[in-house]
Amino acid sequence: MDKKGNQVMPFIGVIADEKSENFIRRQIVEKLKLRESSVLFIKEKSIENIKNIKFETIIIARKFKNMEILKKMLLNTNYLVINTDRIKCIEIFKEYNLKIFTFGFNSKAVVTASSVTEDGVLICVKKEIESINEKVIEPQEIKIRSSEDVESIMAVASTLLIYEVEM
Repeated sequence: MDKKGNQVMPFIGVIADEKSENFIRRQIVEKLKLRESSVLFIKEKSIENIKNIKFETIIIARKFKNMEILKKMLLNTNYLVINTDRIKCIEIFKEYNLKIFTFGFNSKAVVTASSVTEDGVLICVKKEIESINEKVIEPQEIKIRSSEDVESIMAVASTLLIYEVEM
């Protein structure tokens, strides 16, 4: 909400593999009831064109080479959702004034997959996290029926938890 009480549409930036982009956009747009233009994919070749956009959330689901511009973008970002399997050194992001949510298969990730079957994934939230509305999300397991790749499912689930929306 802005100062006048109007609903503000957040910009969400996504750094992901091309095969994951459509699933991530579709899920975030549908579940958060956003316009397609509110979810922007950050690419190495186009980052110069969007470096001044104020993103509410940036999702990093793959390695990214141009870290200097990304770091500048994070100065105006509130939430960072990051795959700790792809980006090992998240300490470099701790100096920024943003909330960091981690996902991945490793033991340090807050959101991980505890079980993967043909028809879906059991997502495990391993510790309390605070949502965008400062609501505490308790540790829990969430069954998600999808045939998409597990990393994309974890990225979307982590983002939707921040916004208090079920997948």
